[in-house]
Amino acid sequence: MSQVSEASVKSSFALYGAVAQEQSGNLVMAPLPFSIAFALLLNGSDAATQQEIRQLMQLGDLGLSEINAQSQALQKALENLNAGSGNAFVLANSLWASLPLAFSPGFLDAGRRYYATQIAAVPRAELPDRVSRWSRETTHGLVDMKLDKSDFALLSATYFKGKWKYPFDDAATKPEDFHPEDAKAHKVPMMSRRGEYPYYEGRNFHAVALEFAFATMHFLLPKSGLLSHPSLKEIEQQVLGDGWIMTQPFARRPGLVKIPKFKLRYDGEFIPVLRKLGLNRLFDSFDSLRPAVTHPEGAKVTQVLQNSTITVDEKGAEAASVLAVVMAVGAAAGWKPPKPFEFIADRPFSFWITDKATGVVLFIGRVADPE
Repeated sequence: MSQVSEASVKSSFALYGAVAQEQSGNLVMAPLPFSIAFALLLNGSDAATQQEIRQLMQLGDLGLSEINAQSQALQKALENLNAGSGNAFVLANSLWASLPLAFSPGFLDAGRRYYATQIAAVPRAELPDRVSRWSRETTHGLVDMKLDKSDFALLSATYFKGKWKYPFDDAATKPEDFHPEDAKAHKVPMMSRRGEYPYYEGRNFHAVALEFAFATMHFLLPKSGLLSHPSLKEIEQQVLGDGWIMTQPFARRPGLVKIPKFKLRYDGEFIPVLRKLGLNRLFDSFDSLRPAVTHPEGAKVTQVLQNSTITVDEKGAEAASVLAVVMAVGAAAGWKPPKPFEFIADRPFSFWITDKATGVVLFIGRVADPE
């Protein structure tokens, strides 16, 4: 795993943890576009803003040229996921400017060379419609990013459609009770399958991994003891911070997995969360993006929006997201077979999807109530 990929994993869980702490209910987001978008913005930021972005994305002292090269390699590796797998993955970037405003040549060159960024300069009145059309086309109609009229916009979109390596049997899906934390139990279509799965068990939680052809979807569930009933938010903060769970040894064990079918959508404005994580200059100073634009007064970011959706059923998962960064001018002896586990997600749980080749987090979220 490259340094940029490793930093992306850590910052993905940190960003999700900050959002999850603030938000209740269902949640889904795509952290990878944040990594790509902020890596590109490093090429158009002043020195003080670069330092804040580096800290946010956990890039350390890695040089800009190396960040660009590793980001390019990461995107190329992700482009190869589709080959012969019967699955689909798309990561696309675009830069938009409202005429007569323009991005600086150096920033555009970095976008084209390292981030395969589509560049468009359009009349100000047309920008919202053009962005809407681009987001729908890129995400197979799942996400329609709606922007107000703006000076500049940086978009990063991702789309994922994966078939389970071992699908659930439709006939095994039955109505069963789901127990939300703050509402009465109700019936949901619960998928069920027995098999051998990568599994990890902690003192007050357990996790299981289900495989696609080129990705893995992890599920995290609190365990209730005789004296303790930890909430999912508690477990998320304990287990997911900085990707701790991804360093733990999942062992393949026989077991029963029950997961409800679900479809989630989350539309978020991320500036408040990014401020809490230490990114401020980008939103406060027109000097922060002065190197990125030709306007003499510079530019700053006025919105960071992401719209995400995911559907999980017996065949697999389909997910999409569009991130918009809107800018304004100015076996040992005595071994015994492990006891089969039961992972029954009949109460709120978390999930995340990682790419097997690079390890980066493609989507992450929480199901508070699948209905």
